[in-house]
This record gives sequence, structure tokens and C-alpha cells, in this order.
Amino acid sequence: MDGTLVLCSCFGQKHEPLNPFSMQHNTVKNALFAATLLATASAGYAQNTSNHDVNFTIDEAAMVRVVDAAGGPSTTLPFHVQAPSVAGQAFPAIPSQNLYLQYTSVKGASPDNVRQVDVEVVGGAMPAGIQMTITPSLNGTGTLGNGTPVSFAGSAVSGTLITDIQSAYTGDGAGDGALLNYSLNYATQNLDAATSGIITLRYTISNN
Repeated sequence: MDGTLVLCSCFGQKHEPLNPFSMQHNTVKNALFAATLLATASAGYAQNTSNHDVNFTIDEAAMVRVVDAAGGPSTTLPFHVQAPSVAGQAFPAIPSQNLYLQYTSVKGASPDNVRQVDVEVVGGAMPAGIQMTITPSLNGTGTLGNGTPVSFAGSAVSGTLITDIQSAYTGDGAGDGALLNYSLNYATQNLDAATSGIITLRYTISNN
């Protein structure tokens, strides 16, 4: 070399200016890519839940039975209207007797949401001059309803004993249930021994 200093000039080269829109586009692309990766990772953790249905079926119920004080099946309830011990006296009153009405009710949709208990004579005929009244005293759990006395005499042979029953139960043991008090009312001059006999009562629980 001869020691001559050579300067290289680069002024003739062309440089592309920076494009801000291109830089913004790349930034958006990078953000979308990162979001996609995050969503993919999260999706793996979202599958730790599972759903299923539970189907409930509740039976409606309307059940009734009449039992004695011991909780056993009721039998014939005897009433003996006795003559006086002394001539000239009227036939004396006789004590009332009790049975128990046990029932279970689970209400449904209207009109099955309110029930009642009816009682009727389905066999035999009431003796002449005798009025028999059944008075309920309700006992149990739930909406047991409202009790109303029902009287039988002559052609009056049916009535509604309990109304407005919803979901309730009385129990099924000794002394459980609506107490049914059977009482007689009569006047000696209206009695007729020839009409003595048996009647059959039927209790029915149904929609109001």
C-alpha cells in the first residue's frame, strides 16, 4: 500500500423509512397469538366440571281408615237404648262412644291440593226417633283441615266431616287420629223398637 487514505462514501445508499402501521399490525398479531395460547391452556382446566339431572317424583296420597282406641280395625259400635228401671220414667240417656279416623294426605296441583272427608250411611236405616251426631277432634301433623259435626236422623244420611285438608298425617298408632265422638239424642215418645238394626257408615277422603 502507498499510504493513501481512502474514504468510503455511503451517501448514495437508500434506507427504507420505518412504517408505524406495520409495527402496530405485528403487535396485534402477537397479542392475538398470546391470547390464543392462554385460551387453549385454560380450556384444559375448564373440563373439571360435569352436569347431570335429578328427577324427583312425589306421590300424591289420599288415604283414610277408622280404628278403635287400640289402633286396631274398627268393628261394630254397639248402642243399647235401654228401658228405664222404674215405670213412668223416660228412657235415660246413654254414654257416647269414640273411634279414631286416621288419614294421610299429600296434596298435588289444583284441584288436588285441598281435600275433605265425607261420611254417609251406605247400609241400613237410622232407627226412628234417634239422632246420631259424629263430632271430630283433629289431631296430627300438617294441615289437617277443619272439623264439623255431622248428624244422622231420618233421611239425613250424609255430611262433610272435615274440610281443607292439605298435606298432613295423623299417625297410625293407638290413640292417633281425629277423635270421632258418636253421641245419641232421642226422646222416648219418638222411639220405635221395631226399627232397631245395623247401619253401615262409609268414610271417604276426596278433593274438596
